[in-house]
Amino acid sequence: MKHAELSPSTAVAAEILPFSHPQGCKGYLVADSASLEALAVDPHLDLAGAMARVVEQRGFKLRYVVETHTHADHPSGALALAASFKAVRAVHVAAGHHDVGLVLKGGEVLRLGGLAVAVRHAPGHTPDHIVLHGAGALFSGDTLLIGAVARADFLGGDAGTLHDTLRGLLHDLPGTTLLYPGHDYAGRVSSTLAAEQSGNPWLQIADRDEFKRQLAAHPPPRPANMDELLRFNRQGELPPPLLSGGELAALVGQNGAANILDVRTGAEWETEHIQGSRWIPLDELEKRADEARIVPAPRLLLCRTGNRAQMARASLEKLGLGALRVIEGGLESYKASGGLVVRGRQTISLERQVRIVAGGLVLAGALLGLVHAFFLAIPIFVGAGLVFAGITDFCGMGLLLARMPWNRATGAQASCSTGGGCAAATPGSAPEISGGCAASPPDR
Repeated sequence: MKHAELSPSTAVAAEILPFSHPQGCKGYLVADSASLEALAVDPHLDLAGAMARVVEQRGFKLRYVVETHTHADHPSGALALAASFKAVRAVHVAAGHHDVGLVLKGGEVLRLGGLAVAVRHAPGHTPDHIVLHGAGALFSGDTLLIGAVARADFLGGDAGTLHDTLRGLLHDLPGTTLLYPGHDYAGRVSSTLAAEQSGNPWLQIADRDEFKRQLAAHPPPRPANMDELLRFNRQGELPPPLLSGGELAALVGQNGAANILDVRTGAEWETEHIQGSRWIPLDELEKRADEARIVPAPRLLLCRTGNRAQMARASLEKLGLGALRVIEGGLESYKASGGLVVRGRQTISLERQVRIVAGGLVLAGALLGLVHAFFLAIPIFVGAGLVFAGITDFCGMGLLLARMPWNRATGAQASCSTGGGCAAATPGSAPEISGGCAASPPDR
């Protein structure tokens, strides 16, 4: 994480520490350098733990956790982060969130020691949107992104209002103001208002009606599972830990396949998989954690029957990932409910391989036991292992078999999109990330 280079006119020294999520989401810690009082902006649930560790390591006194708006494309970590430090969670009055310590209307000033952070109502993307201005920087949420703006076609958004908000910000704030957006998909940390004024294609559209027409011209798909995310972000209501195969089939039919994380072996994936899901085998989850984070929440964990998905959930929770749901009955339940799959070369499932190997070892041990009693230890060992697997739902033999060459993919590819973002793409090109909060690009 890099510290921001503050504007020369900034009277109070401050630190700005950005946090980036593989999905393109951005969160920030802003601290007064003298008092170490700090606030957090838009923490993603997956990043709440990382933010908390930095707060503790740097000795920050976290006073506020501010959400610029109600997020529809990812789970918020604001409630968890605020609770960890007894900080005040702050949102705009129009958000209607539960467990809020400070309701904002715009015009307030949040003080961190000698640092003043101004709150400004900035509707357009959503009616409850605010931006924060302080330390020579603008924390713009999704109102203004680097080279883009957000969509305004759901959650009460309004393109004309967004146009007015953008014009007001550009008129009132100096061009040297650093811009820290709520999303960026190209690995960028910041820009300036002057750079956006000259290079952002949306800011070249001065006419309000033309801006509205362009923003509404090619609306991206509605984010899958948006209702669940809104319930969590507004009310702190976690989705149920299990999802039935029938419910999964319905979600896939509603553009929800991008939320699926398939943890079966590569050979099983190549045999059959759900189009649009992401494949990361169970034994590779830890080293490919960022790929798992790309899967939009709530993440739907899938294996053949559900056992390995439960193990994947435990592993991912240890890595700090949240909003995880297990498909009860796995792919078999999904297919039985009418769900469609893409079929390829046929192979033996991992569960059948375990039965074959376990049965073979028991049979071999029993036969060899006729030669010498020592070999009877083999079926005893296998039997004890199966009992242990039944009690704990942990099968060491299955994990070992999953690593065998015949269970590796020969050409399996993760065919997942992230299912949504907030940034508009470059004019004339297709959006890098469709759906979510992203506006389609303006026409040339």
